[in-house]
Amino acid sequence: MSDLDYKDSDDLHLYDSVIKKLVVDHTTKSLSFKLLKVVGRIDREGGFTYKVKHGVLKFQGVIYANVPYGMAFDEWSEFYRSAIVENSSLINKLPDRAKNDKRFTHVYLGIDGSDYYEVNIVCIAHSMELEPEEYVLHDDFGWLYED
Repeated sequence: MSDLDYKDSDDLHLYDSVIKKLVVDHTTKSLSFKLLKVVGRIDREGGFTYKVKHGVLKFQGVIYANVPYGMAFDEWSEFYRSAIVENSSLINKLPDRAKNDKRFTHVYLGIDGSDYYEVNIVCIAHSMELEPEEYVLHDDFGWLYED
């Protein structure tokens, strides 16, 4: 995938998954998002709602991250797009001494909140852990109270 076409992808299937918490840990060179991951849609008369699972999206061995992120009253940010890019201009710009014979992945996240944010993370590993229980959000998302 080239630098030109990955921004329309959703490789991690995060569309409309809600961000509950963002944790940046400089000591362990990690970054994680606690989230409500959409696992299904329920169409109802006059609207719809989602089935979700609590989860954590983790990035380890982070060598680069731009995290433009904002919060606003009555607004929960949600993922809109995600892409896993094995070879990008961002990875290629890393100095050789930073690469140190390690294989890095560029992860792109489009986040929709009070504004649209593009997050780029270059890391050694990423993972997503989901709890087994599913929850249903209220019809109006309430905003984001679970049944």
